[in-house]
Amino acid sequence: MIENISAKDLIIKVISWRKTFLWITIVSALVSGVVAFWMPKQYKSTAVIFPARQFSVSKLVIEANAGNQEDYMMFGDADDCEKLMQLLQNDALKLKVADAFNLWDRWKIKDTIFALHYLRQKWDDQVVIKRTEYNSIRIEVYDYTADSAAFVANGISDYVDSVRFDMNRRLTGGVLKIVKTEFDSTVLRMKILEDSLDVLRKLGVLHYKEQVKAYSKSYAHAIEKNDGAAIKRLETKLDTLKKYGGAYQNVKDNLERYAAKYPDIKMKYDEAQVNFNSIIPIKFVVEKGKPDEFKARPKRLVIILIGVIAANMMALFYLLFKERFGKSEN
Repeated sequence: MIENISAKDLIIKVISWRKTFLWITIVSALVSGVVAFWMPKQYKSTAVIFPARQFSVSKLVIEANAGNQEDYMMFGDADDCEKLMQLLQNDALKLKVADAFNLWDRWKIKDTIFALHYLRQKWDDQVVIKRTEYNSIRIEVYDYTADSAAFVANGISDYVDSVRFDMNRRLTGGVLKIVKTEFDSTVLRMKILEDSLDVLRKLGVLHYKEQVKAYSKSYAHAIEKNDGAAIKRLETKLDTLKKYGGAYQNVKDNLERYAAKYPDIKMKYDEAQVNFNSIIPIKFVVEKGKPDEFKARPKRLVIILIGVIAANMMALFYLLFKERFGKSEN
């Protein structure tokens, strides 16, 4: 039967086993000390950023209606902060930073088909990204030299814009292709129509409606005066207008429609190009990461203390169970 042990009894037992606990303390302290002192030093660098408002570059910079433009100097809201946090946890960002600072060798990541898996694990251990109560984001990086910790912290902040740019390009590239095709088609069609008008003008059709009015008026005057030469000359011109006037008016009307469409499609084409080729940073850097030569971890005394406490607690449980088991056998 298991009997209850009071606090007084427990203290008495601990005192009786004091020599055992003394030896356990000495041994565990030595073992923990050796382990702690073999662990490499790591230094911490911290960068702090605020999210920026996230808008379309074209609407932010070249939008015609100034009243609809947002202030790109404003800090982002909670929603923008969450979006930035998601980008900072993106695998594409981790790969860019790992390649830029050769973290594969620095962090001794195995070059296998599971390299990304090992990178994620090491990243979770070495990088801490958290949102603060002020809606800013703190990037804490641990590394084996103070300078490299600062480089990686600032690199994460810098490359997040590149990741956003690459993500946007997959979308803006498709939009640009569609708008460019439509723009080129509009310009080509206008060129064909203008060439057709030039041909008709060379045939004598300069402005169909105005010429019909003018020639008809002159023709009537020529008939009144019985001017045969003028009548013949005007009949020739009217025949030309009759023959080509319909084509001229059709071409002219189409050209006017395309000319009215051209400013809109040109503006959309310009916007698509700006969105494809330009990038606005999606964060404000409040504090860049700086090298700190004071070791951040491991906390060797803490490791030794935890090791000693854990060893003594395990020993206490073992001795209590052994004592009870021995009593039950007797």
